[in-house]
Amino acid sequence: MDINSSVYNKDRFNMKIRNIYYVITGLLLVLTTACQDDVNDWAVDGSHDRLFRSTSFECVEENPTSALLSFNGVQGATKYYFEFSKGDSLLFNNIVFTANVYADTLSAYDKGTLEVNTEYRVLFDGLDGTSRYSVRMKALNEQNGMESGYTQLCFDTPDEQIFTNVTPGTTSVVLNWSTKEVATRIEFAELTRRMPENETEEEKMDTLWYDEPFVLTEEQKLTGELTINDLKPGTNYLAYIFNEDARRGAYAFRTLGSSQGETILVPAGGDINALLAGKTGDVTLSFEGGKDYSVGEFTVPEGVSNLYISGNVVGGKLPRLTMSKFVFSGLLNSFQVQYMDVVSDESAQFLVELNNANGAVKIGFDGCYISQIPRSLVRTNTGDLNIEEIKINNCIIKNVGLSGYGLLNIGKLGSLGKILITKNTLLNIGDQIIDLRVQVDEFTFTQSTFCNYTIGMPKLLRLDKQPKQTTVTQNIFTGNNNGSKMNSSNNDKDANFLSFAGCYLTSEFPQDKRVFTDAQVLTVSGEDLFVDPRNGDFHFKPGVKFEGDGEAGDPRWWTK
Repeated sequence: MDINSSVYNKDRFNMKIRNIYYVITGLLLVLTTACQDDVNDWAVDGSHDRLFRSTSFECVEENPTSALLSFNGVQGATKYYFEFSKGDSLLFNNIVFTANVYADTLSAYDKGTLEVNTEYRVLFDGLDGTSRYSVRMKALNEQNGMESGYTQLCFDTPDEQIFTNVTPGTTSVVLNWSTKEVATRIEFAELTRRMPENETEEEKMDTLWYDEPFVLTEEQKLTGELTINDLKPGTNYLAYIFNEDARRGAYAFRTLGSSQGETILVPAGGDINALLAGKTGDVTLSFEGGKDYSVGEFTVPEGVSNLYISGNVVGGKLPRLTMSKFVFSGLLNSFQVQYMDVVSDESAQFLVELNNANGAVKIGFDGCYISQIPRSLVRTNTGDLNIEEIKINNCIIKNVGLSGYGLLNIGKLGSLGKILITKNTLLNIGDQIIDLRVQVDEFTFTQSTFCNYTIGMPKLLRLDKQPKQTTVTQNIFTGNNNGSKMNSSNNDKDANFLSFAGCYLTSEFPQDKRVFTDAQVLTVSGEDLFVDPRNGDFHFKPGVKFEGDGEAGDPRWWTK
C-alpha cells in the first residue's frame, strides 16, 4: 500500500466528520433561534375553540307522555341545553320547549374512567302521546362561555290512554276518563270494515266519522264522563279523546246485542217470556239500567238462533233481573248475557242447566253482576250437546255454589272447546271454581280476584280430565277461606301440568298440601292490601305498593 495514499484518505475522512459537525451545529442554532423568536405561535380560530359534542345521544325509552334520553358527558361542561321540536323530523321548525340540565345535578347511570364515556340519563315529561319529537342537545361551560355543537335525535311517543272505562249498551255508550287529565273533545266513528292483518292498526279499519266532534262541556270535564246515544246494536265503534290537537286515548268497542234481527225494549214490569215467545233468528232483549225486572223460568223459544240479554247502564247502575233459571226449547248458536245484574231467587239449583240436546253452542256472561245461585252458574250433564265455548268475562260473582257443585259443573258433554274465566271478581264461592269431568281443548283462568271469607272452599279446581291446554295466571287469591285450608286441585298428579306462575296469594290465604305451585306469597294480608275486601271493594289501598298492580287480579280495581 502507498503510505501517501493512506494519509490522504484519512484526512478526507476527518474533513467529512468536521463538515457534518458544522451542519448539525448550524441546524441547532437555527432551531434555537426559531424557538426564541416564537415564529410558530399562530392565533387559534375562535370558531374552533369549543367543547366537544357528546359522543352518544339516544332515546332509550319512549312513553306516552315522557321520554328517557341517554347521553355521554362532555369534559368541561357545566350544563346541557335541550331543545324539543314537535311534529317534524330533525327540522326544528316547531320548538315547543327547552330545558337546561346542570352537570352538578346529574348522577352517572354508567360511570366511565373518563367523562366522555360516562353515561347519564334524564327523563323528560309533559310530552304528548302519538307524536313525533326531534331533540337536539349541546354542552356549555358557563365560566368561559365555551359550548359544543348540537347532537340530535328523533323519536315517536306511543299512544296515550286516559280512558278509564268504556261501558257499551245496545244503543249507547258511556265513556269515562281520568279527571286528572286535560281533555277538550272526543271524536267518534263507526267501524264499517276490517282490513287485512298485515296492515297497520288504523289501516285495518274503515271508519265512518261523525261530522262533528263532541266538544266537552265543563261539567263533562269535571266528571270525566260522556254518554253517546242513538248507536246501532252489535256494531263496532272507535272513540278518540283529545286535548286540543294532542290525542290522549283511543278505544274500540262493540255495542251490545246483535246488528241483525230484532231488538226488543223490555219495559220494567213487562212479561219477558211473552215478549220473546214466537221469535226467531237473532233477538236482542234490551233492558234499562236502574230498573227492576222479574221472571221465574226464563224460557227461550225454539227458533231463536242467537239471543242477547243486554243491559244499558244508566247512572252507573245495571238492570236488575231476579229469576230462577234459563230454560232452552231448542239449540242456539249463541246465548249471551251482557251487563245485567242477575239475582237468583234460589228456587232452582243452577242458573243454566243443560240435560239434553237443547242449549247453546256458545255461552257467555260479560260485564254482569251475578249472585245468590245455590249451586252452579252453568251445569252440563248430557252427551247430546257439543259446546264450543263457555266464557265468563268482566263479571262480579258473589255467593254461588254455597250448597256445593261450584261455579261451573261440567259433568258430561259430547265435546267441549274452551272454558274462559277472565277479568272477574269471585267473592264467596263454594266447593270449587270448576268441576271438570270431560276433555276440554283449552282452559284459561286469568286476571281475576278470588276472595272467600264466609265459606270454606276445599279445592280451587277439580280437573278429572286434563285439559289439552291450561293457563292459570295473573290471579290474586285472598281471604281466610273461612278458616279452612284450600288445595289447588283435587289430585296430586295435577301438579305435573298445573302452574300458578304470575299469581299472588295474600299472607292469610291458607294453602293445604296441594299448594299453588309457582305462585308468589305476599307479606301483606288482604285487609292490608285492599280497601274493603270483606264487602267486595278490591281497590288497592293508597300508599300500598303491590308489584302486580296493572297486571294481576280483576282490572277494574287497578290503579295503573
